[in-house]
Amino acid sequence: MPSVRENSLLYEVIKVSTVDGDPLAVVNGLNIPAHDFISLSYTSTNLTGVTYKTGGSGGTTVATLVLVYDGNNNPTSVTKS
Repeated sequence: MPSVRENSLLYEVIKVSTVDGDPLAVVNGLNIPAHDFISLSYTSTNLTGVTYKTGGSGGTTVATLVLVYDGNNNPTSVTKS
């Protein structure tokens, strides 16, 4: 695969496909709006919440993520609100 240079960084292009060789479907991400501050919350050692704000720490919340774990502390879901 070819390499791509962007600004002063060099990236290697990698083909991602299924076992059958079909390209993976492109899906939209969580679409977090523009933000300039992120705060993190934890339960024990697990990251359980992410808050995105615009206008700094006292600004307006633009999105939150809630992370859920199973009994073995493995992440099982992420929900955006």
